[in-house]
Amino acid sequence: MCLLAYLTPKLKAWLIAQKGAAVWEDIRKMVQAFARAAEQLYHDQDPSGEKRRQFVQEQLRAMGVAVTEAVINMIEGAVWEINTENRKALVQTKEIVSGGAE
Repeated sequence: MCLLAYLTPKLKAWLIAQKGAAVWEDIRKMVQAFARAAEQLYHDQDPSGEKRRQFVQEQLRAMGVAVTEAVINMIEGAVWEINTENRKALVQTKEIVSGGAE
């Protein structure tokens, strides 16, 4: 009985932590999807990125996600990943077009 009394709060804390981790993973996936959609929709019309930022935040709010500092940081991370992928694709395209000649 003492063991059960000891383990129950530990198990509860572990379950809450697991649920929290799953929620953050879901938010991360939404942020990535919305950031990619914003890039697709507004890339040519929005050189400053303001419309894209607003789009992502609006979509997250519509899904019930509070746009906190942590979520804003996730958005910035997703944008960085997209920009990095785009730069890599551009370099690869230039290498293909030039035949690898520098």
